[in-house]
Amino acid sequence: MLRNVGRRLIWFLIGSTIYATFIGFTLFKAGLISFPCIPKSQNALNNKDRNRNKRVGRIRVT
Repeated sequence: MLRNVGRRLIWFLIGSTIYATFIGFTLFKAGLISFPCIPKSQNALNNKDRNRNKRVGRIRVT
């Protein structure tokens, strides 16, 4: 009986970890949560993109 309880506990922990990971990933992709540590190179790249004028055909996209 104790072995059965231990097995159920392990499967419960594995399942809840997978479920929490899936929910967190979904919220992150939806933009509802974010993490504060953005690499500086990525931040610089975003600032460069924001300030650069892009041309698509004859239309200027800012």
